[in-house]
Amino acid sequence: MVKSKLAEDESGLDPVICAAKSVFCEMGYRASIEKVAARAGVARQTIYNRFGCKQALFELAIDHFIGEMLAPLAVNEGDVRERLLRFSLSFRAQIMTPESVKAHRVLTGEAPRFPELARRHFELCIERTAKQLAAQLETAMQEGVLRPADPFEAATFLFDMLAGYDQLKLLFGGEPPDPAGETAKVTRIVDMFLRAYQV
Repeated sequence: MVKSKLAEDESGLDPVICAAKSVFCEMGYRASIEKVAARAGVARQTIYNRFGCKQALFELAIDHFIGEMLAPLAVNEGDVRERLLRFSLSFRAQIMTPESVKAHRVLTGEAPRFPELARRHFELCIERTAKQLAAQLETAMQEGVLRPADPFEAATFLFDMLAGYDQLKLLFGGEPPDPAGETAKVTRIVDMFLRAYQV
């Protein structure tokens, strides 16, 4: 009999969601519910009873991942520079993790086999994050802090600056950025972005 571990882990995240994030990152969407159940320490039927199907669990795991990334945008303290610095540091910390790099490789590799799943991942992960950041930038533009421009385009410019070469290097097996230099690098990126968009 499988011993239940349904209590939340130390981070407050449901262990089934935590297990799903880990297993999907390692094996992609082809990972079985049995693998997730074994990692979480619950019965397979428990997962079906709670989440309905594998796709629902997959999307919920992505939703939690994106929620962590977007959390800094919900903090309205500080000026636009301070808010962008908080978000940018969190964004890079999330996309540069081994887990995130594995997920990126797996989802890219499986996109031809699961085009609908790839589209949903793009909408839930990449597009949703861009839209949330664009909404913040649009508010700053309306307040006269940033010059009028296409906020979604501005958001994607910032994403490219934050990920770009460093993320590609990781995807091809390179070493991650030095954590000691992250704050200084993100500060340079945000300041460069603001020079292009500040009034």
